[in-house]
Formats: sequence, C-alpha cells, structure tokens
Amino acid sequence: MNQQTKTLLIFSYDFPPSTGGIARLCHEIVTHMQAFYKKVHVLTIQKEGQAIPYQENPKVDITYLPKKRLRAEMKALNFLRNWSNKENTDVLCGIWHPEAILAITAGMPNIFVLAHGTELLAGNSKFRKYLWHPIYAKWVFGKVKRVIANSHYTQNLVKQINSKAKTVALPLGVNPDFFKPIGENTEKEKLKICTVSRILKFKGHDFILETLENLPSDYRSLIEWHIAGTGPYLDNLKILAKKSKISKQVYFHGFVSDKDLALFYNKHDIFILATRKEELSTQVEGFGLVFLEAQACGVPAVGTNTGGIPDAIDHENGGWLIDQDDKADLTKLIKSLIDNPCIIEKQSLLARKRVMDKATWEAYTNKLKTILS
Repeated sequence: MNQQTKTLLIFSYDFPPSTGGIARLCHEIVTHMQAFYKKVHVLTIQKEGQAIPYQENPKVDITYLPKKRLRAEMKALNFLRNWSNKENTDVLCGIWHPEAILAITAGMPNIFVLAHGTELLAGNSKFRKYLWHPIYAKWVFGKVKRVIANSHYTQNLVKQINSKAKTVALPLGVNPDFFKPIGENTEKEKLKICTVSRILKFKGHDFILETLENLPSDYRSLIEWHIAGTGPYLDNLKILAKKSKISKQVYFHGFVSDKDLALFYNKHDIFILATRKEELSTQVEGFGLVFLEAQACGVPAVGTNTGGIPDAIDHENGGWLIDQDDKADLTKLIKSLIDNPCIIEKQSLLARKRVMDKATWEAYTNKLKTILS
C-alpha cells in the first residue's frame, strides 16, 4: 500500500520535552517522516517543560496520556483499540515494552519496534535472564513486523533473544544543519579534548583521566580536557581529577543544553568517550549519538570498540576506535595527534564528510521509509 495514503502512529513514552536518546530519535522521525505519510500522529505521556531542544515542534497531532503509568497504559490500550483505520496505519513503537505489547493487545496489525541496546540486556537479573527476555520479549519480537535496531550490535542482541525475529540494523543520524563547523577553536598551542555524556562509571571517564595524567610530562603539559554532563559518578570523578597530575587542566562544564552543544563541540580539537562493556551489566553504548554530533561539527571522535560504537565511528575516517581500557592505545593516539596536528585537520574534514554522506537524519529516514513500506 502506498505510504502517501497511510498514517504513521509514533507510540513512545519518551518524546519531547524528554531529552534522552529515544525522545530525540522519535522527534527526528516525526519531523522527517511527514514527507512520506498522509498523516503522522504521536501517542505519548504528558510531561512538563518546553517541547523541543533545538528545533521547532513538528506540526502533528499529539495525544497525551496520563503521567501515572497504570493509567497511561489503560488509556493507551483504549486509544489503540478504538483507532479507526488499523489496516492503513503503521505503528512505530519507541521500545518493545510496554508500547509494543499494548499495540499487539489492541489488535494493531502493522507494528514496528525501535531497539536501543540496554533494554535487551539481562545483567545479573535472573528474572530478565530466564523469564522477561527468553519468554516475554521473544514472543513480542516474534509478533511485530520488524525490529529496527540502532546498530549491528543491538541487532545481534535482538537475535540472541529471538533468532527468528525480523530485524534490521539502522544506525542513527544527526542534524548537520545544527551540528556543523563554526570555526570557534582558534587556539592551537594545546590539544583540547572534550567529552559529552552522562557521568556514569561505565562511560570510562576514569580511564581517560588516568591515561591523560600518565602521559610523558612534555605531552601532558600540552592537553586540556573539558567535560560536559552530570550524573551519579560526577563527585567521584571530581575527586579523582583534583588528586591527579592534571588537576588544573581538567574543566567541568556541567549540563550543556542541546542548543549549546554545537558550540561546545566546536571549541575543541577531538572528542573522546571511552565507554566500557562489562559482563552482568545492563549498561552499554547501544550506538552513541554524541560521536556523530562531534563528527558533524568537524571534531574527530575517539571511542572504544564496544557495543554499537563501531557503527558510530569509522576507524581513521573521521575518528578512531581503541580497545576497551587500553591505555597504551589511547596514549599512542594522543601523542601522535600532538606531534602531527595535520592529522586532526585531515580527520576533521573526513568526519564532516562521513556524516554528510552517510549519517544525516534525512539518510536515516529515507532508509526507514523503505523498512516500513
């Protein structure tokens, strides 16, 4: 059936004014998919605050659910059951639970699910390991038309739960008109490094700090590290930084709003986020949108070869992949960048080109259109 005659229903509890990755992804899908569907409708939970981080709210119909979870699910189920033209509607769920199960229960025939990574890991939970994933999630993934994973790593997690699930890897995109080079970094005497993320132990800030402070002194004096973000590990990190050999070269910027992120990236030479993947943990970088944001700004990105990061960084094509917790690998890279600044200039151009060629939201939604058809 021609999509121009159909409705796309985005059913996601996470949607602006939420500012997390799922909310941003669903917002971008809504914004771009209007060109392909007769109508786009959003079903989400009512939240406080302004709706959009850095661009206008897409002009679509939004149905708000109550804030309390049980009431929200009851209203969502009733809303979906009474949807007038189910056969002519594609339902795209922000996550498999509870959105997808509610859509299935309501009898929606064309259900697609976004998969992100963390929600597919059992960690040390026996409930998740023996019931939630192998029985419940497996059944849901077998019922929907397609599971759309944000990386090949996440796609593999889906397959581990249900080997017969119809799933596809569709790496995320970025807005290149907002995240773009603006020529802010003019100081070349030091290598200015930045990190943007929630401050969590698994994000690897401690590894970056230890690597930087153990550089040879002549290299160590030529670096700055600027950290944006908040989170439960922030106080610990500040204590570690204060005790380190580079205490006066580490700068904490706190929360940087979406509208100021492009400017923040542009003030630096390279971006580093050294996320870990650990056994019996549900914390993982399913993709890592910040890597694309930095590259779109012409800032080469450094990431670990874990989770979905290899889909966000193409080694030596706008960035570099290092092994998890490999201090020698990161040390060698930083020394080479200080010794040969021309490498950064080359990788900066490659980073922007890679995003423009392969990783815009327009490219993402053009592929998504084909998947949903």
